[in-house]
Amino acid sequence: MRAGNLTFLIYIFFLFTIIASAQGGGPPPPGLPDEDPVVPIDDHVPVLLAAGIILGYIVSMSRRKS
Repeated sequence: MRAGNLTFLIYIFFLFTIIASAQGGGPPPPGLPDEDPVVPIDDHVPVLLAAGIILGYIVSMSRRKS
């Protein structure tokens, strides 16, 4: 397996992992206006931050090699 294929598979893995973890439940039932809306991205900010750091590291390492 070439390095390009492996890098592509790693990107796809992280993409689907982030998409799967960001999926929230359905909309809230009607008739509950007093509750704040649930925003699922607030719960996953550390995951998004870690993914950004990892992606930045990978990009910076690939640019240094070339």
